[in-house]
Amino acid sequence: MAKKILIVEDDMILSMVNRKYVELLGHKVAQAVRTGKDAIEAVKKHTPDLVLMDIRIEGDIDGIEAMEEIRKFSNVPVVYLTGNSEPVTKSRAEATNMFAFCIKPISMDDLKAILNKI
Repeated sequence: MAKKILIVEDDMILSMVNRKYVELLGHKVAQAVRTGKDAIEAVKKHTPDLVLMDIRIEGDIDGIEAMEEIRKFSNVPVVYLTGNSEPVTKSRAEATNMFAFCIKPISMDDLKAILNKI
């Protein structure tokens, strides 16, 4: 069954690659946003089945802080995509009840495996 996915990524090229992967795997991109505040609003508006969340994004809050806000009203699964694998970052991410933590760039096979588990 096709899933509705929110992409939160401030790198335009990675955002387009992630969108292409999602669509090639038969799913729908609810929206692609660049900031934490936009991510919070997009989850309220679209109620996605999954959030693909970059950690270092544009704006005042990072992806983990955005998920902390989203957790106040939604249990949507989140997959963090990051270039930062520091233990402190991973531990902050784990506190948001994440589904997965992946180092960028994610491959289409890895994304497919994750989507098949949701």
